[in-house]
Amino acid sequence: MSRDIVMAVIAVAVVALLGLLLRRSAVSSATGGPPSMPPPPEPDLDEEEAEDEGGEAVAVTSDGWSFMPLEDRDRVRLIPPLTPGPEMDPAMPRPTPEQLARGDLLAARVKRGAPDHDPWRLEALGRDREYRAWRFETEEAARAALALVSRSIVAAPRDEEGAEGAVGDADFAEARRQEEEIEAQLATMPEGEEPPDAPLRRE
Repeated sequence: MSRDIVMAVIAVAVVALLGLLLRRSAVSSATGGPPSMPPPPEPDLDEEEAEDEGGEAVAVTSDGWSFMPLEDRDRVRLIPPLTPGPEMDPAMPRPTPEQLARGDLLAARVKRGAPDHDPWRLEALGRDREYRAWRFETEEAARAALALVSRSIVAAPRDEEGAEGAVGDADFAEARRQEEEIEAQLATMPEGEEPPDAPLRRE
């Protein structure tokens, strides 16, 4: 190909490009701004927020906390009520969601409670064998929560050799006795103080 032909091809390409730019400029002037660009993609939801959006509560406690399964089956989300119940101080901030992971509970069971306080109770032992309990109005709701935590959260304790240890009624009774002792100490202490070595807990 001769040099003259190459120059002619380049000149045609330059003219075509200028024409395209002029047409875009004309469209921009007619619409009062630059050509519209496609909207940016929506930001991805945080993994846990997305799971919460698509999740469905398995059971709801007497005070409105929802047991929510997560997709990886090794976690359970506890969602506080949207509005405070009558037993809560409206001036206090709304509780934050809580998350349980596999191994956070060593054992769990459903027990009959007091009809006027906790008709049905989901009892559990935490990692440090501390007593935990959630109140339910019906046995069906309590057992649905038990099935969820048993499948996803409960991991029986193991000894130094890796053998699984059993958790029985005596373990629950001892944990509850210690919990009642802590509550008694709290009732006699000035507001805002904690007894020594008091485990963190929420019922």
